[in-house]
Amino acid sequence: MAQHDRPGGGTDRSIRPVDARFAIVGANRSVLHAASWLIEAGAAVSGAESIRTAAKAEQTPLAVLVAGDAVDLNLADAIGVPVIVLWDFEVGQPGVGAFASAVSGVSSVIGAHDGAPGILPAHVPEQWTGIFGANLALGLILRRSDPTAERPARIDVSAADVLRSFAEQNSGNHAGVPYGWRRNGLTAVEHGGVFPQGFFRCLDGHIAVQARSRQDWAAILNALGNPRWSQEKDMQNPFRLSEDDSRILPLFQAELDKRSMHELLDAAIATGAPMAPVLTPSEAATWDVFRPGFADPEGRLNLPFVVKSARD
Repeated sequence: MAQHDRPGGGTDRSIRPVDARFAIVGANRSVLHAASWLIEAGAAVSGAESIRTAAKAEQTPLAVLVAGDAVDLNLADAIGVPVIVLWDFEVGQPGVGAFASAVSGVSSVIGAHDGAPGILPAHVPEQWTGIFGANLALGLILRRSDPTAERPARIDVSAADVLRSFAEQNSGNHAGVPYGWRRNGLTAVEHGGVFPQGFFRCLDGHIAVQARSRQDWAAILNALGNPRWSQEKDMQNPFRLSEDDSRILPLFQAELDKRSMHELLDAAIATGAPMAPVLTPSEAATWDVFRPGFADPEGRLNLPFVVKSARD
């Protein structure tokens, strides 16, 4: 996938269309999101009334993607074509992504400190499940060229399992103790293992910063003009800094307090630092930071990038 940046306009991403055919049986949010991504990838996607009908189509699909809580799965293991079953909730149980947020533990860390648990917005659990399903389907293309490669008969993907994996990834601390994921205000507990991670005050608002590596931390320091304290050896390891931020956090905050959101964004673009201003919807509409068409006339948001077809 190629990327083409344009200032103020987001990112274009071009992808070479895949030569593959998939069938969709049933309809839940997860399988419909999967279908939309397969279509974006250039695959041929068609609907079928049943798993049997899909498998016996004139042009055999590379895989059949099924809405698990919407169709009869009795034939899913014995049709000779891989079946990818997507569940909006749990494997074998009807439901929605909001339920998955709850049973996975993700809801427990969403919301005000003293308020009720929340859920992931915008049907994120189902969207995430659909992305997994589409990736699994596209992965079968790699095996198509090898007639001896074993192909799976059935794969189940549920929003609850996807979110459990997410929760487990986030809940451990530097010592591997799973107590650390909790409602912690504007910053991640122990910065998620790499300093800094969270929302931080700046001169005229807040800035989101998410360092995930030494390179990210070096870029952030560069964006801040490499303050004198950053030359100290103890200040150059973001993994160690995340374990105890009592010294680094006041120094880091003092640098942010000197700069506006615009200044920090310009510095981030210049250095590649992973930080961006926190904007309200009205502010976002006036900043030239999103691509044209990112919001439709009703205010609904589209993808932050445009997927284009790249052909030889």
